[in-house]
Amino acid sequence: MLVLENLDQPKPYDAVKGGQLPPPVGGVVLGGLAGVKHRLSSSVSEHRIAALRETLNYGDAGLKIVIQICQSETGPVQRAACDLLRKRLSSIAREKLQAFVDSSSASEAEVESTQKTLEHSSGAVSEKNPDRQLSEAQLIFETVTQQIQPNLLLLEALVASVEREQFTSELMNLWELLILEIQEPLKELRQAVASAISAQLRIQWVYNQAESQANQLQQRALLALEKEDENSVRLALVRKQIQLDKAAELKIDLDDQTVRVETLNRNLLALESKIAEANSKKEILKMQLHFARVQKQIDFTFSQVNSIFFSP
Repeated sequence: MLVLENLDQPKPYDAVKGGQLPPPVGGVVLGGLAGVKHRLSSSVSEHRIAALRETLNYGDAGLKIVIQICQSETGPVQRAACDLLRKRLSSIAREKLQAFVDSSSASEAEVESTQKTLEHSSGAVSEKNPDRQLSEAQLIFETVTQQIQPNLLLLEALVASVEREQFTSELMNLWELLILEIQEPLKELRQAVASAISAQLRIQWVYNQAESQANQLQQRALLALEKEDENSVRLALVRKQIQLDKAAELKIDLDDQTVRVETLNRNLLALESKIAEANSKKEILKMQLHFARVQKQIDFTFSQVNSIFFSP
């Protein structure tokens, strides 16, 4: 997993503002990721490429910068960024695959224990009030998203940098592994969003009930007024106002929860879109690789035929 540590602390490979001369007394040292970003803003391609080589020393944050340049720019800087990503992916592929093999050796007892814990948590959620249920859904979403962030970054790097010529079996296995590892957390994210929607619908129902009761009490007051029953009119109007006040409070909560649920749903859709894009490109590369092999075999067969029938 990529680790982000002390990004703003100067390191041995950081540049010093002022060129090759020793820094003056009181001079400013452009250290950490901030220094790398500063050099990446240069108009000189050579300076930017030199700074690019340092970005991956800063974990996830540096990887994001390289991915962004690889996806959004053109020319030598983009090529350097994509080459950097490919080298990085090649260096971590075996480590990632081995880590997956080790983690997959968990005992059945551990799996059953985890399943029981999840089932217990799911049962407890249904008994909680809507606001607490939504808050827990948000917490689950944020926690799981953070856990799968390294895999997502690597998937983005694969999508941005790998072409058919570099699509080795090692990278293909890594690609499929990353997507596989995300599937279970993705289910958990979907469940969290479903729980949030359930909480929103519950408070929507309570709000609708309050409004409905207020309308019924208004009708009751009108009927009492026709009968000139002032006490019933007064009682109906008082109860109606109580329901209206309750509905007004619920509306504030409902609007807040609606925004939070929409945000969760939007983030889930964005995540699923990234995974779908990665999966789609992987399948395209596999198909291109297959056709390239078939074409190579066809060319070889024709060359053999030509050498047999048309050789002097």
